[in-house]
Amino acid sequence: MSHVTSQIEDVLAGRVLSAEDDARFRSHLRTCDQCRGQYDRTASLLRLARGSADALAPGEVQRMEVRAVRLAKSVPGSANFFPWRLAFAGAAVAAAVMLTVIAWPRSPVGRVLASGSGLRVDGAPATKDAVVFARSELTTEKEDAAILLESAHGRRGLLLRPSTRLNVSSPEEVSLEAGRVRVQVKKASEPFAVRVDELRVVQAGSGTFVVEKRAESTLVAVHQGSVVVTNRGAQVELKEGQETELSGGTLTPARSAGPTAMIEDRGDGTVWDAILRFLKQLLDVIARALAGD
Repeated sequence: MSHVTSQIEDVLAGRVLSAEDDARFRSHLRTCDQCRGQYDRTASLLRLARGSADALAPGEVQRMEVRAVRLAKSVPGSANFFPWRLAFAGAAVAAAVMLTVIAWPRSPVGRVLASGSGLRVDGAPATKDAVVFARSELTTEKEDAAILLESAHGRRGLLLRPSTRLNVSSPEEVSLEAGRVRVQVKKASEPFAVRVDELRVVQAGSGTFVVEKRAESTLVAVHQGSVVVTNRGAQVELKEGQETELSGGTLTPARSAGPTAMIEDRGDGTVWDAILRFLKQLLDVIARALAGD
């Protein structure tokens, strides 16, 4: 049997496989206990590194201790005990770091309002009402997900489109690593920001905007309200119905938003209404959450 162990860390780190490779990878995990076990253990370690100690697989801490002890053992027949001491010291440091991370609580900053299949929070499958913590990573597969971020400064509704990866720094700031996010704010006393590498989109008041990270560019468009987009000293202010694009390190001037920039809010009575029915249901869920219903 050909195992997929070499792909596991890449997949958990967010590398996107081709449709054919992804289907083969998932099919193998369903039938191979060895690879599925490694996948679960690696996912647990990643969640631990992000502070999600409560999401560890059963017995994972004990298994980590055993692996640390094995690494600290000297090579049989070796007269040089220095590497053994060095390894033991390294294992002790790793254990100390592990305990520090476990004891370092993360603040809840939101929750999942609704989602299709494939939503993950810190690598673990997530459904309605799953808690989102500061420094959480959210990923979607083929379906959308609705997220509510909230603090004393206000509520923000996020629609994550398919194949999106988003890191939540705080209720007031997120980083888009891949894909597309729609942000809706009804009322807030602090600005909300979306980062994409060095680009930063800031919304000071209420409104709705989208940010999409593409292969060679990043699109920002405003449905309602206004935002300020900055990148390496350059700045563009966008108002309702406008967009800008970062391409080749350059921000384009504000221009009228194209149809793809407004796709989430289209409702022209055509076939789009049927195609976007589930998406519109998620938007309604977000709107009700922002209103406090």
